[in-house]
Amino acid sequence: MRVVRLSRETFLLFAILTLALALRIWAVHFGLPFLYHADEPIVVNHALAYGSGDLNPHFFKIPPLVSYLLFVCYGLFFILGKGIGFFHTVRDFEQLFYFDPTLFYLIARIIFGVFAGTISVYILYRLVKLFWNVEAGLWAAFFLAINFLHARDSHYIYADIPLVLTFLLGFSVIFKIPQNPVSWKRHVLVGVLIGLSAAVKYNGIFLAMPYAWICFRTIPWRKWLPCWALASMAAVFVFLALNPYSIFDSSFFLKEITEQSQANSGVPWFHHLTYSLGGALGWPLLLISLLGMIGSFFVRDPRQEAVSVFVVGYYLVLCHWGQSYDRYVLPLIPLMLFAASQVLLKLKIWSRPLFVFLILVVVLPPLIKIVAWDQLMTAKDMRTLVREWVEDNIPNGSRIAMSHDFFMPRLAFSTKQLEEKKALAQKQLQARSKIRRVDALLAKGHEPSYEQYFLSPDPQTPRFLFGEPQIPFDMRVLKQKNVEYVLVVEPLYAAGDLFFSELQNHATRLVSFSPYRNKISTRIYDAQSLTGGPFLWKDIAARERNGYPIAVYKLRD
Repeated sequence: MRVVRLSRETFLLFAILTLALALRIWAVHFGLPFLYHADEPIVVNHALAYGSGDLNPHFFKIPPLVSYLLFVCYGLFFILGKGIGFFHTVRDFEQLFYFDPTLFYLIARIIFGVFAGTISVYILYRLVKLFWNVEAGLWAAFFLAINFLHARDSHYIYADIPLVLTFLLGFSVIFKIPQNPVSWKRHVLVGVLIGLSAAVKYNGIFLAMPYAWICFRTIPWRKWLPCWALASMAAVFVFLALNPYSIFDSSFFLKEITEQSQANSGVPWFHHLTYSLGGALGWPLLLISLLGMIGSFFVRDPRQEAVSVFVVGYYLVLCHWGQSYDRYVLPLIPLMLFAASQVLLKLKIWSRPLFVFLILVVVLPPLIKIVAWDQLMTAKDMRTLVREWVEDNIPNGSRIAMSHDFFMPRLAFSTKQLEEKKALAQKQLQARSKIRRVDALLAKGHEPSYEQYFLSPDPQTPRFLFGEPQIPFDMRVLKQKNVEYVLVVEPLYAAGDLFFSELQNHATRLVSFSPYRNKISTRIYDAQSLTGGPFLWKDIAARERNGYPIAVYKLRD
């Protein structure tokens, strides 16, 4: 019997990938069957809506590629489920999603979050090993495996983690250009990957920045134009092929792109440095990575220069035209970790004790942070606890108003309101799939159910179907609607807020729920609204579970 001996490199790589997978799949079921990530339903609902035969996403604020790929995954899930008798008809498949979407979200999170994130760790290792050395590749992969932001967002189904993967694949080809600068096949392949990245998320187009720098540094200027022309044509072709309704529904596509660009008003120049990158990497590793990028311009290696050019260029564009959410810096993380590994390995040659000390300093904080986050997200969400209390204590059919709809419990709508939603769905895009969902909920029924209203500063702004009906923050309107109970996130109100003051005068607080260890604390530890799980360490450390503090009020007659 032949004994297979693993090399040290293979063993370490296997351990790193196992760790990456474990940190990403732990707590991947968070919140389910309820949906407590603001953006996940965008991808999942569109993927399932394609089953109606309409492949137009009718939504271009992010490209549809991930939802198209997820549609294929769901098709395979249906075929497999029908083959083993789990489903008998398409209706069975639909009913499962409408009443318990857990399997659908787990499939999406595992494929486009957990696996895509873990594969990204491997691709970074291959990238750094191929163009530098094995040790640098292993360290860069290890740092990405335990990186908090990358590990956290690998629990979600959205475009950010697939974008990181396509960026790393793009760099793998771009870094080969100096080996044969005028290989037309290589430039076409770069164009394909730029188009693929942009089809995953529009800011994937910025993969063109390191490509242009490599060309500038390694190709005679007379040959730039034909090389760029090949890459550009390939990029445009791939993007349009993967987002065909940008042509077939071009007017709506341009309208959505214009609206999205207007929404991206930019952020202060140091926001993503101090908040997003500081929280994602930790300050020791952030400073070491910045030192590595500065040093890259003194080694005269076009590839290392391209890394720094991309990081700086992307960061400047992000601050000038982007948004404040931490996930926007994700494409920078693997490259900054590579730069940090370069610095640390040089320090290892100079002083091994200093190297060991710095490794502990940069490794322990993010590892502890992601483990604490995973533990936090396995606990029952605040919104689920509030839902259970409401169903146990508020009579069936009561009228309830809720502030900040995303931060509220997912209660069942009354039959009357479901009928209203069905009528509303007939006027909306992808009406067929929305009506089928409402019909299924009507047929099943649920008790207790409630007549729900969502408080909004601008009730005329369109919301998703299940975020309606909206009413203003006005006590008179609540009384006109005969609202009996009000649920609010109290810490989000200023002491002098008019509506909150009126609520205190016209209602009795029945109960308060807090996700924090200090139950009487009303402090918000992170000014950035939660779209999924918490980001800052001080917020994670203060919590027992995810969500915001919620108070339940009963209006007095």
